[in-house]
Amino acid sequence: MNKKINIIVKIVIIILLIYTWRLIEANGSAVNKFYIYLYLSLVSCSLLSDKYFYKGQKTENNKSHLATSHYLSLTWFVTLIVPVIEYVYLQRDNLLFTVSGSILIISGIIIRGLAIKRLGKFFSRDIENWEEQKIIKSGIYKYVRHPAYTGNIIQIIAFPLVLNSYFSLFFSLITIAGFLWRIKVEEEILIDKLPEYKEYMEETKKLLPKIW
Repeated sequence: MNKKINIIVKIVIIILLIYTWRLIEANGSAVNKFYIYLYLSLVSCSLLSDKYFYKGQKTENNKSHLATSHYLSLTWFVTLIVPVIEYVYLQRDNLLFTVSGSILIISGIIIRGLAIKRLGKFFSRDIENWEEQKIIKSGIYKYVRHPAYTGNIIQIIAFPLVLNSYFSLFFSLITIAGFLWRIKVEEEILIDKLPEYKEYMEETKKLLPKIW
C-alpha cells in the first residue's frame, strides 16, 4: 500500500513539473528569466544540501507512520512548484521580497544542514528508531528540539517570496501543518522509547529558541 501511495505522489509531482515546464516555455518571452533561474538555483541548493549533510542510516523495517512522509513529500514539492505557476500567470516584481526570500532560504538551508550534521547517523527523512538511539542535546539541539524542521519551515515560507507568489503561501501553510503533525508523532514515539525525552522537552523549545 505504501509503495502505491509513493508512486501516486511521484506521478502527481511529475505531472505538475511537466505542466510548469510547458507553461514557462509557452510564456518564455514574457517572464523574467533571472527570477526563474534564481528560484531554480535556490531549489537545487535546498535539495542537494540534504545529500551533502546526510550521514544517516536506513532501517526499512523500523519505519513507521509513513503517511506523514507521503504527505510531506507531496506538499513540499507542490509548494515548490506552484509559486512558479503563479509567477507566470501573475507576474509581480518586488526586489525586496525576492532578496529577503533568498536570504531566508539560505538561512533555512544552513539551519537544517547543521541539524542533520549534528544528528549524524540518527537522522532520517522518515520516522525511524534504532536500538542505540539517544537524545542529542548539543549544538543547535541545545536550543530547539526540531531544528531541521525549523530550517524546512523557513524555506517553505520563503520560496514563494522569491517569485512574489503570495497566493502560494497557502500551500506553505498546508506543508507547515504536515511538519507539526510529524513533530507530534515523533515526540510521542520518543517519549515512549526514551523516557528522558520528557525532561529534554521541558528544557528546550520546539522550533524557535525561547519562543515556541
